[in-house]
Amino acid sequence: MAAVVVFAGPLMAHDPGASAPRTPEEIRARGNRLAGASSLYLRQHAHNPVDWQPWDDRALAAARERDLPIFLSIGYASCHWCHVMEREVFENDEVAAFLNANFVCIKVDREERPDLDAVYMQAVQAISGGGGWPMSVFLTPGLEPFFGGTYFPPGPFLDLTRRIVDLYANQREALENNAREVAESLGRRDAGEGGRTVDPALTAGVAEGALERYDARWGGFMSRQKFPVPLRWRFLLHHYRKTGDMRFSEVVRGTLDRMADGGVHDHVGGGFHRYTVDASWLVPHFEIMLYDNAQLAALYLEAAAVFEDARYSEVGLDVLDFLLREMNDDQGGFYASFDADSGGEEGSYYVWTPEELAAVAGDDGPALAALLGVAPGGNFEGRSVLTRRADPADVAARLGRDPGEVAALFDCWRDELRAHRAGRTPPGLDRKIVTAWNGLVLSALAAGHALTGEARYREAAERGADFLWRAHRRADGRLARVSTGGVAGGEGVLDDYAFLACGLLDLYGATGERRHLERGLELVVAARRLFTGDDGTAWLTAEGIEAPLGRHSEFFDSVEPSGAAALVHALLQAAALTGDAALRDAAAAMLARRGGELARYEMEMAWWADAALLLAGPCYEVVLAGDPGDAAAEALARAYGAALPPHAVLARVPAAGPDGDLAALLPATAGKTVVEGAAAAYVCRFGACLEPARDPATLSAQLRSGWAR
Repeated sequence: MAAVVVFAGPLMAHDPGASAPRTPEEIRARGNRLAGASSLYLRQHAHNPVDWQPWDDRALAAARERDLPIFLSIGYASCHWCHVMEREVFENDEVAAFLNANFVCIKVDREERPDLDAVYMQAVQAISGGGGWPMSVFLTPGLEPFFGGTYFPPGPFLDLTRRIVDLYANQREALENNAREVAESLGRRDAGEGGRTVDPALTAGVAEGALERYDARWGGFMSRQKFPVPLRWRFLLHHYRKTGDMRFSEVVRGTLDRMADGGVHDHVGGGFHRYTVDASWLVPHFEIMLYDNAQLAALYLEAAAVFEDARYSEVGLDVLDFLLREMNDDQGGFYASFDADSGGEEGSYYVWTPEELAAVAGDDGPALAALLGVAPGGNFEGRSVLTRRADPADVAARLGRDPGEVAALFDCWRDELRAHRAGRTPPGLDRKIVTAWNGLVLSALAAGHALTGEARYREAAERGADFLWRAHRRADGRLARVSTGGVAGGEGVLDDYAFLACGLLDLYGATGERRHLERGLELVVAARRLFTGDDGTAWLTAEGIEAPLGRHSEFFDSVEPSGAAALVHALLQAAALTGDAALRDAAAAMLARRGGELARYEMEMAWWADAALLLAGPCYEVVLAGDPGDAAAEALARAYGAALPPHAVLARVPAAGPDGDLAALLPATAGKTVVEGAAAAYVCRFGACLEPARDPATLSAQLRSGWAR
C-alpha cells in the first residue's frame, strides 16, 4: 500500500507561531535538547543547527500546541549514511532554518527505541517500497506518518520539506487521510494471515526455497550486496542436522568459507563487518555490530561441531576473543558497535597498502601482501581490504619461498599488524549496552565454553549475565532496554526478554549454575505476561507502555531474530527443561498464528522455521548425574558440548541426585543418580528416558536419535 501525496501550489512557509525559533548559529553554539542525552547517536547531533528534540512528552506536546508537522529522523551511532546526511543536510544552515521554522524536529536512536523504529519503518516501507537508515519520516501532530524515505541529499531534501509545508497548509485533509490509511494498514498487517499449518512439510519448503536463491560461486544468497544474516544459515544448518541432506551441508559450508576468507571478516581484529557492498564478500560497509558478531560466533562454533572442522572453531573463537578484547565493558556488559568511519573517513582503520605491510613485516612484506590480497591500487579507494583467498602454495611458488613458511606468515605477523593498526585513528565506539544483544553474546559464550571447556568464556558469560541482572533488571522485575556508563534507561521490548532468556538458559546448560536457570525461566514467564495474547499474538512493546499508533507485532526476522520467534525458542527450551506442557502449547500457538506468513515469506522468517523444527522434535532434556570434577561426568559433559545440539537442553545434578528444590523446578531430574557409582547421562523426552548413557559414544549416539547429525 502506497500513500498518495500530491504536491501542488506555491511554496509557502507555515506560520511557526508566536515564539521565534533560535537561529542556526545560536543552536550550533549552545546546543539543542540532545546535549544531555545518554545516547551517543543523539549526542552526535547535539550541536547541529537543527533544533533537535528527543522523543518525549515535551516534544510531542510542542507539535500539538504549535500545530506543526513532525520531522522524525531515526538512525544509530555507527551508521555511515547517517553521518553523511548529518554533514550534508543537518549541518546546512539553510536547511536547518527551514526545518526549525516549520517542523518539530525529533531525533531517535533506533537501538534505544526499537519500537518506534519498527512501527515507522513499516510505514516508510508501505509509503516508499523500501527502508533503511537514516530513516526520514514526516508525521502529523497526532503521530501518524504521511511521507517517508531514507537518505536525502540537501537540495532534494529542502525541496521536499518545502512541498510538505505547502501540502500541510493547503491540502491538509488529503494529507491526514493518507496518514490515517498508512496507520490503519499497519493494524491490518498485525492481524495475521493464518490458514497454514506449521508442519515438517512447511519447514522443508522454506529450506528448499533457500536453495533456489543460493549463490553457488560466492555463497550467501544472490544479491548485489551481501549480508551475513546468521540466523538463516543456522536454520539451514539445523535442517541439515535433522535430514542429513548433503545439499544443505554444501550451501552452509560454501557460505561460511566465503565469509571467513573475504573482506567482510576483519582478519586482523577477528570480528565481522556489517555487510559488503559487492556480491563476493570483498568490500565491506565497515561498521561492526555486536549482534552480528554474537550470532556469527555461535554459527561458526556449531558448524565446527557438526562438520568437525577446526577452521570453523578458529573463526568462532576468534570472534569471541575479539568481543572480549574490544567490546567488553569493565562491568561485564558488551558494547553496541564500532563506527564505519575513522576520523571522518570510511574504512581507513582497516585497509592497507603493500608499503604499510612491508613497514611492519620487512622482507616478509611482499609475501604477506600476496597472501592477504594487498596490491598496488588496492580494492578500496587506493588501498586494500584484507582477504585470505590466496593459496599459500601458489604464493610460495611465485616468490620462490618455502610453502610452510608462507602458510604460517599471517599468524606470525598478526599481533604486529594489530599493534600497527592500533596507532591509526580508531573508529568510534558506541558504549551503549543493549539487553537483547547481550543476551545473544551470552548464548555465544556459552557455546564457546561448552565446545572447548575454556574457563574464560564461562567467566565472561557469567560476569555479563550477573551485570545485566543487576543493572538492567528493575525492582518490579521489568527489564531496561539499554545502559550507558552504568545508568540504565528505556523500556525493554520483547527482544530484550526473549534474547536474554535464551542466553541465560543456554548458560545454565553450559555451567549447571541454578541462578541462570531460575532467571531464564522468570523472564519466560514475564515475557508471556507482558507481551503475548491468548491467540498467540506477540507484541513488541510491553503491556501498559506508550506505543504510537497502538501496540504492533514485529514478526519478520531481520539480521537478528524477531523477538517473537526468539520467544518461541525460549518457550521450547523452558518446556523441555521443566516438562511444562503449557509452555510448549504457547510456543505452538505462536507458530500457528504466523503459519500463513511463514509459508508466504519463507526465509524472511527463518527463525520461525527453525522453531518449527524444534517443535516437530524430537527435542530432548539430558540429565547428567555426577559430581563436578568427576572425570567420567566431565567426559559426558564434553561429549554433549562437542555436539552443541540445537534440539536438546542439559541439566546437571549431583551424583546422589537433585535436591528437592531442583527436582520440583525440573521434574525430569527427579530420581536421576549415578549408575553403579559411575556418572550417567539420561536422554529424556516428556519424561520417557533412554537407557542411561555411561560413556561419551553412547551419549552422542542417543543425541542423534531422530536427527541425522
